Amino acid sequence: MFPLKDAEMGAFTFFASALPHDVCGSNGLPLTPNSIKILGRFQILKTITHPRLCQYVDISRGKHERLVVVAEHCERSLEDLLRERKPMRDMLNWLNLDFIT
Repeated sequence: MFPLKDAEMGAFTFFASALPHDVCGSNGLPLTPNSIKILGRFQILKTITHPRLCQYVDISRGKHERLVVVAEHCERSLEDLLRERKPMRDMLNWLNLDFIT
């Protein structure tokens, strides 16, 4: 994980849609809850690192399909640069993608 520098930590919560209690798959076994599926897929998001991207730190599963995601948070974003009508070269430099000559 890269150092936070000008980033802060933040958490947000959401609810995964719940499955009906009496639903089974075509094989007769109970279906995996959506929050468990999200928890598994989230693990790949934690591996994405770049100095200009906020990183996902962790996810926690609570009761009733509730998920809490902890991530870095930065005040300045690419959207801010777009609103300021910065040239594309400046935005790419800001993202540290210096492949344009």
